Amino acid sequence: MTDLLTISQVAQRYQLNNRQVHELMEYGYLQVSQVLRNARGGVSYLFAEKELETVDIYSSLADLQDKKTRLKGRGLNKAQFSKVLKTIHHYDRFLENIAGLPGEEVLKISFYLFHLNHYAKRYPEQARDLYRLKNRVLKKLYQENPDFIQLRYLVGPDRKRIWLCDDCKDSARSAGLTFVEYLKKGYYCPKCFVQAVEPEYYSLYEFIIAQGNYRFVFHLPRSSAGRWLKNVSDMEQGRRETGPYEDHMYLYGRASTRIEEKSFPLPMVREALTAYLAQ
Repeated sequence: MTDLLTISQVAQRYQLNNRQVHELMEYGYLQVSQVLRNARGGVSYLFAEKELETVDIYSSLADLQDKKTRLKGRGLNKAQFSKVLKTIHHYDRFLENIAGLPGEEVLKISFYLFHLNHYAKRYPEQARDLYRLKNRVLKKLYQENPDFIQLRYLVGPDRKRIWLCDDCKDSARSAGLTFVEYLKKGYYCPKCFVQAVEPEYYSLYEFIIAQGNYRFVFHLPRSSAGRWLKNVSDMEQGRRETGPYEDHMYLYGRASTRIEEKSFPLPMVREALTAYLAQ
């Protein structure tokens, strides 16, 4: 297991003060790997030694001074830190409330999946790996706990290939748009040739996990979950929401917030889900 260091240990190693380490964390230079609660109800942030080795601490400190000037007030203030504590205490109450419930593990893993979803939307460069992890976790959850998960199939539109007619091509050129940009705005007409390349390509599987006062809803695309989910015709069906035109699909969920990232860091979320897969 990777060695974890406290803020004081990081400060001692690099001959900094604790405030400097706090600021490196608050402004995104240091990635928190774990959050621990102490006996007084406070929190301690831990940093992975391997992650620290990839950071040029002293260059980051120099850059931090400029960043603080440009982004004045963006660090965690007292009120925001109170929100972090409140969020973590909410998680503690959540664990207390689900203790002993038949679906306790399902709910706990769903909590981490909920946050994984947000990170995937916040960091597109990591989204592919995070969504793969989500797919693996939901597969295991469903296959081992089918009685705790309600499935729905949300029918989405077909994947289409469109050839613009001559009039639309002229309109695109006049507007200074490429043909692709023109199509993305939905500006094709009935004279254009439309071919359905893959029926229901944008469909989703919806996983609903509800127990007591807690409810989690997750979605996986047909292209990935369809490999291990069968009997679509037996599932409850709905309609996937779309935007003004069919490639503008309704996006479920939101990106992670700064408070969320300080309360439940991505490495902590990833570690919990990876440990579940290894069981």
